[in-house]
Amino acid sequence: MSILGPQIDAHRRFVRRRVIRLWSAFFAVQVIVAAIVAVRGTRARRRREANRPPTYPSRTFEPMLLEHSDDEIRLYMRGLDLVDDIVEAIDAAQREVLVETFIWCDDTAGRAVRDALGRAAERGLRVFVLWDWLLTDRTVDASFFPAGIEVHAFKPVRSGVGLLRPSNFLRDHRKMIVVDERVAFLGGYNLGDEYLQWRDTHVRLEGVAAREVANAFGDFWNLHTPALATRLENVPDRSWDPHVLVHRNDPTMAIFPIRGMYLEAIDRAEQRIWITNAYFVPDRAFRGSLGDAARRGVDVRVMLPARSNHPVTDALAHGVFEEMLVAGVRVFLYRDFMLHAKTAVIDDTWCTVGTANIDRWSMFGNHEVNLEVRSPRVAEQLAELFALDLGNCDEVHLDGWRRRPLHWRATERVLRSLSPLM
Repeated sequence: MSILGPQIDAHRRFVRRRVIRLWSAFFAVQVIVAAIVAVRGTRARRRREANRPPTYPSRTFEPMLLEHSDDEIRLYMRGLDLVDDIVEAIDAAQREVLVETFIWCDDTAGRAVRDALGRAAERGLRVFVLWDWLLTDRTVDASFFPAGIEVHAFKPVRSGVGLLRPSNFLRDHRKMIVVDERVAFLGGYNLGDEYLQWRDTHVRLEGVAAREVANAFGDFWNLHTPALATRLENVPDRSWDPHVLVHRNDPTMAIFPIRGMYLEAIDRAEQRIWITNAYFVPDRAFRGSLGDAARRGVDVRVMLPARSNHPVTDALAHGVFEEMLVAGVRVFLYRDFMLHAKTAVIDDTWCTVGTANIDRWSMFGNHEVNLEVRSPRVAEQLAELFALDLGNCDEVHLDGWRRRPLHWRATERVLRSLSPLM
């Protein structure tokens, strides 16, 4: 045995300890910086909300028939209009109501939908309700709902230790309501007064295509509710229409079609790519695809909230701005209100509305659902909506962005390695 053997082993242990300590110190710095950013961002958001305008620029969109079917779509950019129509649709239901949401609040809006479901149950309809446990009000449980409604919370965490299980970080981020397999609501709005004040986008889909949303609910319900829960049958007579598709991200089955949907559409773009998204932390391939489109002459625009309700995510989003601006992508920041929409319109034909953010949490983690529509009529309305929102935005320019305060740049640099987790 070499006399140097013990010395080499000791040196390796020394190096290993130093590396672990350095990584631990860097992680601790990241945690501290993230905590400071979150606290300061929350305080700043409260100050802005206290002084913000009473409402944002908006308009009412009329329902429109799709070109290739008898299905009808309506866009919503105001939460109160949406809830009124949801309640009206539930009150007109004749057989069944399905409700799934990420957040349900025990407030005016949340109780309005709950009471409509109670009236449906009193009429003898089948009513099924599923909500994500993590951020929903703790007062929203089985006792919150009237008799006759079958209700379940998705992945309740029974102890603090449960939060450490990796699977508990994969949440049900979907928001959709289906009435009689004929009318479906889908988009970014949660059921709560605060969220209805945000600038968000939802759609109402009426016709055969709504059965795809009903089937998405049924598949999820059957897989993620207790064994004694009612099993939902497969929805019959679903459409093969390629112009209206429902895409579901399902981490349980390792299926993530929404990212592929975006990348394929971006690759086809020839005229414009207009994206609105609440939490924008795209991976390298996604950023590269947008940059390639801009370099070949496509009008690429990305609209984000100037300040979201997640300051750390904002810092990570800011970290990719310079790369995109250099590539020719235009970036717009929405003022005063939380912009929570998840939409895109590409050229004069393709568009999507859904629940998925453009970050790794939505693309590879949470359960999500997005509606893909190939329709010049819908694309035109979404383009009009985007143009209306531009009037409440400030554009980010490369020269000015490079001159942003040093502490901003330092914060983005420190937090950059957290991007794969967001």
